[in-house]
Amino acid sequence: MGIQLTQSSEYEQTVINIVRKLPSEHVLQLIEFAKFLEFQSAKKNSNGTDKTETEDEISISEEKWNQVFAKPEALRVLREMAKEALEDYHTGKTTDISLTEDGRLSPA
Repeated sequence: MGIQLTQSSEYEQTVINIVRKLPSEHVLQLIEFAKFLEFQSAKKNSNGTDKTETEDEISISEEKWNQVFAKPEALRVLREMAKEALEDYHTGKTTDISLTEDGRLSPA
């Protein structure tokens, strides 16, 4: 237990030393990344396995999406959505996002 505590303290000190050298905008990025990692760790089951989809579930989901995108109207709709998104971006109608404490996306 003592070794693990010492190693944890060394990690904390390393992070503190890095933070002290970074410009403020990079510190914010580091915090957001740490929150992301924390959220990813919280997704783990008590037995240590990820709560993510199985390979079979992913394959089934991919096949469903492939069927949706294979439809002729899908390409038209995607192009319209992309055009609208670019227009919003270029006219300043978009919003920066960040991770909340619980790992969700929210306006920055």
